[in-house]
Amino acid sequence: MPGLGDMRTRTFPGNQNEFGIEKESPPGGGMKSHGQQRTAAEQECQVHANTLYLCDNLDLMKRLPGSIIDLIYVDPPFFTGKERKANSRIQGAEYRFQDAWAGGIDGYVSWLKPRLTQMRRLLKPNGLIYLHLDWHAVHYAKVEMDTIFGYDRFVNEIIWRYRTGGVSRNRFSRKHDTILVYSKSAKYRIDPWKEKAYTKSRYRKAGPVNYGAGNAEFFDDGNGVYNLVNATDVWEIPYINSQAKERVGYPSQKPQKLIEKIISTSTRKGDLVADFFCGSGTTGVVAQALGRKWILSDQSVEALKISKARIENVILIPEPGEKTLRIPILKC
Repeated sequence: MPGLGDMRTRTFPGNQNEFGIEKESPPGGGMKSHGQQRTAAEQECQVHANTLYLCDNLDLMKRLPGSIIDLIYVDPPFFTGKERKANSRIQGAEYRFQDAWAGGIDGYVSWLKPRLTQMRRLLKPNGLIYLHLDWHAVHYAKVEMDTIFGYDRFVNEIIWRYRTGGVSRNRFSRKHDTILVYSKSAKYRIDPWKEKAYTKSRYRKAGPVNYGAGNAEFFDDGNGVYNLVNATDVWEIPYINSQAKERVGYPSQKPQKLIEKIISTSTRKGDLVADFFCGSGTTGVVAQALGRKWILSDQSVEALKISKARIENVILIPEPGEKTLRIPILKC
């Protein structure tokens, strides 16, 4: 797997980007999708890979041609009913956003549903979507996803288990998020990584043997005999601690390791990855490092400034005749 120092940028000749969409439409010509003339409203936002978009993601998605994206990862507001805030290490400012919704859970679902519908339209036939939520709204989202994608297009319910957070006195402590995985068709591809599955048999200690009681032991500490098996749907990945180098101080920032597992197992080099709630830009950082193309959007200019700085900080090694990547922010 390439590291941050292994990434190379590529330039593309002519008036088209790498997935065949005109970078600049001729006057009055607009963009075309599936042979159809785009409407005037849809012409307002041009499409470029490796670009940050400042806008309401629903407006952006409506203007994108269908069936162009290989993987969508989205980490929308969780419907916590709280204000989220943190201090940025990059911009030196305090960031806040309200995760409360008029109309309660019904209002939240009404807001989320058209966005999920557009995401399905944007996926390629073999595309996948990873929807990241927690207990507040994931069960409501699951019902909507079954309706939009189809019950039989459900692939996985991934449990991201972590150890941070408090301990409850009157309920089991909440220590996981849920990521729903759906496909657009049965043609999707996931290549799970391998994990060590240790046996539960007893083994005798090597060396001189005292055949008394207690000589046999279980190898539950990871030092015993194991087989390599496909990873399960429970992922134990530490939350970003306060001293971690990757931490930028943005609310709800997710670990790069989590996003790396999603992108590396569900896409190949050159595939297009999208995140329409990009926040601090972790999806773009990881996609860039792994050699994938990406589209990110957010309504917060502060979020996009952090994303831009982080992605441009990825060490790029341009090939002869190519330019070092600089990330544009486009408003649509």
